[in-house]
Amino acid sequence: MIEWIVPAGAVAGIGWFGMWRLVSSYDGKTCQPVRREGAIVLGASLKNGQPGPALTERLDQALKMHREGLAPRLILSGGAPGKKAVEAQVMKDWLTAQGVPEKALLLEDRSTDTSENLSNTREILRRHGIRDVYLITHDFHMYRAARYAKRAGVPVTPAPFKSGSLRISYHKTRECLALVKYYLLR
Repeated sequence: MIEWIVPAGAVAGIGWFGMWRLVSSYDGKTCQPVRREGAIVLGASLKNGQPGPALTERLDQALKMHREGLAPRLILSGGAPGKKAVEAQVMKDWLTAQGVPEKALLLEDRSTDTSENLSNTREILRRHGIRDVYLITHDFHMYRAARYAKRAGVPVTPAPFKSGSLRISYHKTRECLALVKYYLLR
């Protein structure tokens, strides 16, 4: 019985290391500052109906890219069926409070996860004739998010950024587990 525990542990360890490397593949990377038609901003959790720390960082990045003229349209993706506050609407409220015109914002408010964010956004992009977009999310989330975009047929230019306030080890561990799910459900 013991003879299989060590090899199984070694295989699991190697698998985990591989997942960690994939999740870390966008660490320290940034995108070339080239004007695109827009950017997809992936939602994250809300705190008392307001952007939580992760979502605030994503919105800060979107605001910066919008103000620099790199992403004139922002597609805000995140739903919360059955809840009082919907991520996309909270994102819109936050960005308009920062001076972004409403006409620059498109909302995808039905999704419940990253896969749905991107598959639901595909129709919005098509309807508005938008073909060239950035994908804004944290560096630790970008590997999986970019794969979901590809699976959904949404060509994106990754625009990863590093968190300044989140517990990175926690979020990378969570992403590793999400990657296991991604690969199992392919």
